[in-house]
Amino acid sequence: MEERQVPIAIAQVQYSLMTARNNEILEACDDVGCRLISYSPLCLGLLTGKYDMDNLPRPGNPRRQLFRELLPGAKPVLGTLKAVAKEVNKTPSQVAINWAICKGTVPIPGARNLKQAQENLGSMGWRLSKGAVEELDIASAGIQKKMIENIFQTR
Repeated sequence: MEERQVPIAIAQVQYSLMTARNNEILEACDDVGCRLISYSPLCLGLLTGKYDMDNLPRPGNPRRQLFRELLPGAKPVLGTLKAVAKEVNKTPSQVAINWAICKGTVPIPGARNLKQAQENLGSMGWRLSKGAVEELDIASAGIQKKMIENIFQTR
């Protein structure tokens, strides 16, 4: 892109409380002056608060094994997410998406139905406090096993 003098305006990467290298990705975007679009800010639904080891995606769903691997190490971030959500009278999903907004990204969460889409909309029009963002950052940094990176995402 540089040799053709075409500036990068937008980068779209997997970015959530469960992904690694979040600060590195933001810094790289800042360095080249592009905007970050964060896909999967709910980490395939893991950050919704809906799942735990006793309530995994249905058998046959590829997320089932992934969540089996990720959930044990994600307890600190899920606990913090739920506590912050209760504090601001929002859902864990709304807090996770708003965290991505507060980090300067444009999140594009998925929704399987109207109810989920409406819930996602509840992440807009307000901002987490700086303290809440920091709390979530600390919890995220302590995750034992991060979400695997997309095979199409390059360093």
